This record gives sequence, C-alpha cells and structure tokens, in this order.
Amino acid sequence: MIPTELASYTWTSRNELLLRASRHALAGLLGDGLRDANISETERLVLLVSGGGDSVALLLLMAALRERVDPSLSTLAVLAIDHGLRAESAHEAAYAVEFARHLGVTHAEAVSVQVSSDGNVLDRARAARLRAAISSCTRFGSTKVLLAHQAEDRAEGALLALARGTTIDALANLLPTRAFVAESGNTIELVRPLLSARRMELRDFLRDLHVFWFDDPSNTRRARGALRGDPATAALIGRMTDGLGGLCAEAAELLAMRDALIEPLLANDTRSLPRSVIRDLHPAARGALLVRMVRSARGEIARATVTEALRHLAASSHEPKCYACRHDVELRIDARTVSVVRAADGEGSVHRSVAES
Repeated sequence: MIPTELASYTWTSRNELLLRASRHALAGLLGDGLRDANISETERLVLLVSGGGDSVALLLLMAALRERVDPSLSTLAVLAIDHGLRAESAHEAAYAVEFARHLGVTHAEAVSVQVSSDGNVLDRARAARLRAAISSCTRFGSTKVLLAHQAEDRAEGALLALARGTTIDALANLLPTRAFVAESGNTIELVRPLLSARRMELRDFLRDLHVFWFDDPSNTRRARGALRGDPATAALIGRMTDGLGGLCAEAAELLAMRDALIEPLLANDTRSLPRSVIRDLHPAARGALLVRMVRSARGEIARATVTEALRHLAASSHEPKCYACRHDVELRIDARTVSVVRAADGEGSVHRSVAES
C-alpha cells in the first residue's frame, strides 16, 4: 500500500518493469560490474537508495538481475537514509522504500540519522550513511553495500580531490570496491558496480520505463553542482570518464606497494621507531608511515604537519621537535627516535619500540 503522500506516483506493473529492465543494455553493464566485484548471484546485498536517479536505476536494474535466480528477492535489502538536512528528504526516502516494495523487495526500510549543519556537512553525512549501512548489513547478514556512483561521479570526485591538493589516496578511494572494518571487527565492502555507466544513460533508462526520481536541489549549490553547471568543465568531465578507471587502479597498486613497505614496521602497533629506520625507508613511504603511527594512537595529523616533520627528519640537525596532532596526540622527533604520544599517557609513558641496530 502506497502512503497517502505518495499516492500521486504510479508505476508500471512489477513484471513489466523487471522484464524490460532485464533486457536493457545497462543490465549487462551492471552484471559486468558485479562480476568484477566477485559478487555471486545469490549473495546477500544491501542497496543504498536515496530516491535520486542513479540509485533508483540501480535498484530497478539490480532487482531485474536478481529476480532471475531469486524470484522473491529475499537476498536484497534496500536502505533509504533521511539525513534531515532538507524538508523533502523524508518523503524521498519513503518513495525509495515504496518503489523497492513495488518491485518485490520486502527487506526495505527508511532510517533517519542526525547530521549537524555546522562545518563539513557532507563529510558528516557520509559518515552517518556508513554507520547506518554497517548496521543494516549486520541485521541483514550481508557484508556488501551497493552504491550507485556512476562515471561522472568518479570524474568529479577526482577533480575535486585535485583542487583540494590531496594525494593519490583520493584516487584509490574512487575504485569500484572499498573495504571498511566495522567496530564489530567485520569487514564491510562498499561496491560501485555502475562506474562504467553515464549519468544521462541512467536517467534515459528511467524515462523509458516511466519511473520517477528526485533531483536534490542542494546539489546545484555544492562544488559538484558548479562543475556540472559549466559547459566546458562538464565536457572535460565527460572526456575523463573513459581513462579514469585505469588511473585509479594504478594508484591503488602503488599504494599497495607503499603499504607493503610500511606494514612490517607497524606489525606490533609500534608508536616509536628509530630515526634511522625512517631515514632508510623509501621517500614515498615516509609520510604515510608517520600518518599510520599517529593513527595507531587514535590521532590525526595534518598534511602540512607531515611535510614539516619530514623536512626536519631530512635535515642534519638533531634538535628535538614536537608536533601537535588532533585528538591530543603528539609526534615527537629527537636525535635517535620518532615517537607518538597521547597527552593522556603523560611524559613518562613507555611505548612499544623497535630496537635500533
């Protein structure tokens, strides 16, 4: 039953929607994305559906593919999140849930999360979505969350990352799959199987099947909206989409090589290392090692601070230095060691260390 406030939305019958969607070229593209992510036809999956064009298309295509082997769609769950940042978001989440149920997905729910409107709202909203998705996976018995990011999303993300001056880590985050370790210790994988699809293709698909979606008006006021609004930039983004996948994959390979150099040094949650160990490490891995050391103490270090610390390490001077990091953590460098100390630990704390040879 469609709630009163959704009664104005009518859809083609379930059978016809699933049949037509299963025969569409985008279904084959989605199937390729799922296989590349090593997702089996019977694996339990959680879909994040906002009510926007990309996620509604993902829901319909996924239901069409999965219905072939699971007519009850019992292996799919749909999660719609109301961030409470716009008055319309609750209505959009309800629409996503009702459309999922129209398609036969019985495990469909809308949840509300609290997101402060101060500071970096997008980062906090993203973190809230991740927490809600992990909770949904736990309840549903799944380890994978499907997201509807498409080709232009990835290209826009790469441009914005370059504008912020971020490192190649940002490119690795744009891969089709990305794993997170939940507080429970379980690994949750975020999967983006539509990165080969274009935004207009997904919307044309929904128009052909007479399926409504919502456009978030706040997108036009954000950085991504500015990229889409400028014709020259939009054309550049369109040209970027084809080659970006290879660039992101190569970035991930380089990061894996860097991590292979760092991991043995951090095998015992080391918070103190001989200065000579860091000096002998490949230059491309030194900054990442400092970041990991600080994070082992549950702190965060600014990129500018990392640069300053590396400059001091490379200098001939052995003058002691102390760098303040977030969350009451300090990075300390003296003549022989580089160590990380939490303020709560006090001056006399003893940390695990690696003996200097």
